[in-house]
This record gives sequence, C-alpha cells and structure tokens, in this order.
Amino acid sequence: MKVQTPEIGGACESISGRDKGRLYLISAKDGETLLLCDGKYRSCKNPKRKNRRHVRLLPAFYPEISAKIAEGKDEDSEVRSVLLRLGQERAKSGKSKIDQ
Repeated sequence: MKVQTPEIGGACESISGRDKGRLYLISAKDGETLLLCDGKYRSCKNPKRKNRRHVRLLPAFYPEISAKIAEGKDEDSEVRSVLLRLGQERAKSGKSKIDQ
C-alpha cells in the first residue's frame, strides 16, 4: 500500500540528509514542510522541519498519539516505543536498515 498524502500521526522515513533511514512520526504539517518527531533526538516540543519530498511516507498511522500531541502532552516515550516497534517490523521484513 502506497501512502500519498501526509497525515498527522503517520509514520515516515527520511530519504535524504544526515538522518537518512531514520523513522519519524508526523506531528504537524505546514504546506510542503512536515514537522517530525522521533522522541529521542527530536522531541514533540522541538520537531524537525523537513521538506515533504525528502521523506517516504509509510502505511502506519497512530491516531492515539497524534491526539495526545495535539493536546500538548509530552508523549516522547510513546513515540519512541511505537517507532522502535515499527523499525523492528521493517527489519524482519527486510524493508530497510534502521539506526535507532
């Protein structure tokens, strides 16, 4: 399944830059710019700004975490655990190498 539009709470993988291959959760979007968090290097309060063309959208969506982020709660530990599980699933299926 190929995801075409970025949604808040969706997962994505960086395909360019020094963070290439790292998984992120979309915390907000501003036109063609996405605000990404991973709970470890980039918290929900200090998201990374990344151009939409520089990420690969994944068919994983976490509405419960996106709702908590929208409320302003600090959910870095949940974001980190969700992305770790997603990375392990992708590693088992041989999709990509994750450095988390």
